[in-house]
Amino acid sequence: MAVLFVAFGTTGDILPLFHIARRVRTRHRIVFVSHAAHAATCDWAAAGIEFLGTPTRPDERSTDIGSEYEAAVQASARCGFVVFNLFALGAWHIAEARGVAAVAASPCLIPYTPPAAFEEAFRSELPRLHAALVAAKGDGAVRWAEVEHWMWPLWTERWGSWRCERLGLPAAPMAACDEANATAALPRATPLLYGFSPALLPPPPHWPRSSALTGAWHGGGGNAPHAPQEGDE
Repeated sequence: MAVLFVAFGTTGDILPLFHIARRVRTRHRIVFVSHAAHAATCDWAAAGIEFLGTPTRPDERSTDIGSEYEAAVQASARCGFVVFNLFALGAWHIAEARGVAAVAASPCLIPYTPPAAFEEAFRSELPRLHAALVAAKGDGAVRWAEVEHWMWPLWTERWGSWRCERLGLPAAPMAACDEANATAALPRATPLLYGFSPALLPPPPHWPRSSALTGAWHGGGGNAPHAPQEGDE
């Protein structure tokens, strides 16, 4: 199985995911998509990792989602698992389009509080989905806790047109759960792995169970998350 990594941001955002990818490479082929400027950040070839650069800058948020994610969209056709950082949320949408599992990985805690009006706007536009997320129990399905903790930007207007036109998806994630008489089940929660120790920040009680602290990801090995196996969810 090939694993697709998508990570945007500065060197400090990319290197930890490179260390994960290098560990996963011992069992799986890796395609790593990031800014073309990071082609020299790591020795991708020596690590056995296929690097694909995008025409975007590490120090700027791209306004052209198409060019930012096209390499990842194309590479995803030959990958069965997706790993992304929180500056590359488009990879979550790509995993949805491909019907493959994904994991979010962040080397640090990013201030990620949704706007004050977000929940009310969400409830107004997607009332059935909102109710389903709030009512979801601890059966592995995504819940409102994940939306509030980190997933809420997936529903911003930035993604709608691209989801429809390039990925062939509804403008809003999980829209099938909002239809009248909907029978679609909520998808499984996407795990979010934080690359720092619980000794630095014990997980607050309000964090969703799908978020976990793994310790730092570095070149010395030992703390990289478990590599996905064939059949892993």
